[in-house]
Amino acid sequence: MQLVMIDKLKKYYSDKLVLDIDKFEILENEKIGLVGSNGAGKTTLIKALTRQIEIDEGQIYLTNSYSYITQSEDLDFLLEDNKIKSMLKAPDKFADYLSGGEKVKLRIANAFKEEKKLIIADEPTANLDKESINILESMLKKYNGAMLLVSHDRNFLDVLCNRIVEIDNGKLSVYNGNYTSYTHLKSKEREREKFEFEQYISEKKRLESAKIKKINSRDNIKKAPKRMGNSEARLHKMGDQRGKKNLDGNVKSIQSRIDKLEVKEKPKDIAEIKICIKDGLEIVSKNLIEVNNFTLLAQRKKLLDNVSFKIKRNKKIALLGENGCGKTTLIKEILRNNNSSIRTNPKVKIGYFDQSQEILKEDKSILDNIKVSSSFNETFIRINLNLFGFKGTDVHKKVNLLSGGEKVKVALCKIILDDNNFLVLDEPTNYLDITSLQALEEALRNTEKTMLIVSHDRAFIEKVCDYVIEIKNLKIKEFNGSYREYMESKNNKKLTLACNKKNEEILILENKQSQLISMLCLETNADKKVEYEKEYYDVLAKLKELRE
Repeated sequence: MQLVMIDKLKKYYSDKLVLDIDKFEILENEKIGLVGSNGAGKTTLIKALTRQIEIDEGQIYLTNSYSYITQSEDLDFLLEDNKIKSMLKAPDKFADYLSGGEKVKLRIANAFKEEKKLIIADEPTANLDKESINILESMLKKYNGAMLLVSHDRNFLDVLCNRIVEIDNGKLSVYNGNYTSYTHLKSKEREREKFEFEQYISEKKRLESAKIKKINSRDNIKKAPKRMGNSEARLHKMGDQRGKKNLDGNVKSIQSRIDKLEVKEKPKDIAEIKICIKDGLEIVSKNLIEVNNFTLLAQRKKLLDNVSFKIKRNKKIALLGENGCGKTTLIKEILRNNNSSIRTNPKVKIGYFDQSQEILKEDKSILDNIKVSSSFNETFIRINLNLFGFKGTDVHKKVNLLSGGEKVKVALCKIILDDNNFLVLDEPTNYLDITSLQALEEALRNTEKTMLIVSHDRAFIEKVCDYVIEIKNLKIKEFNGSYREYMESKNNKKLTLACNKKNEEILILENKQSQLISMLCLETNADKKVEYEKEYYDVLAKLKELRE
């Protein structure tokens, strides 16, 4: 049964064709991952499917029995739904006070509230911690309907999808299997395209070279010498004409073979993204921010209890913690700079990336959004936008027409071109494609700027950060080292505690063993002796198990 059917779909923005889909369908129980680079058309396709935007040509059929998990939605009315609150264990607070992860979980709960035949999800793992992603994966695995998932989370797509649909320049290509299968097939496809293109170019060059040789041979056929007699000249001319005719035939034959060659297009180069972060005003002081005896409250809920820590110069800090623990609330308190427990160095200029991209004006163009706060001229701004993949007239696009990943790139470019020396990045990797993510990683590694980064992408913070602050149980834990080293340290502590507990148990059992030996020696009652012997052998078995 068809749940989605697209036929000869075309969608234009101005004169640019952004969707060009001949045929596409989703059947019952299919689990489809929709992938593609930022700006390829994923969000446009989803908006067209869900009738948020009108198409210019073609037809779309979408079942009425579907749920949609969107990147943004009015959430306050959802908090009034008791069924959703019970599914989520949602807190009694307005949407403005929810963390990014809590907002995503609210949208997910709304999608699962009623059993539909199809779930359409646009970046459902954005802002979710690992535990929440695992819960979502489990819910979707148990879901009996069809799914269309837009996600840059490769593991998520691997676990859930049996078909990957790639969108590139508005066109769809379908690959059977999960994301890993897709990357393997895509790699083989690129190798084949490269080989076929090289073979085509080689054969075309060979034929063109042969054609030129034949033309030269024809043109070099000599005319009859003047001293030659008339009869000899006629014979020579006849031979020349036959030779030229044969060579003309050869030239035409070769040209025909060239014309009949199947043209192979050169494989498209993967778009390269380069990000360059300039160092800001140097700060001599060792500490940029000092937090002393600070307690953090939100909606009367305590998030931090009497904590102290420092943000040191040139450190790239990962701020960790579960959804709702207070990471974003802490960042906003630092940005306000009006709390006596938080002292900020007066030379600090903060560049803040908000996970909801509130620094962008939706009705303004990409270029206008950046020009308004940057001291650089338009030429330099355009050069940097080009490095982010916004070329030519793309810079005049309104922000409200951009995909989630494109908005992230504009916000990052805006922050990078602002005059700052301390970057605060709240979930900067959300919605970014792999190429953009790798470019961001490299740029952040190469700058000397101090950073405070919130991200649930563990691979990202491992590559970028050299210091860890974790919020847990209303307290702050600090660690001078990478995320991997921090986790190893935590595991070693757990192992040490486990070893200490084990040694403690062995000591208790050894004491018990000594007591039982004494009791067996002194006891005269036969029944009691049997009881003590049984207990003795039980203790012996436990000791053996612990010592192994």
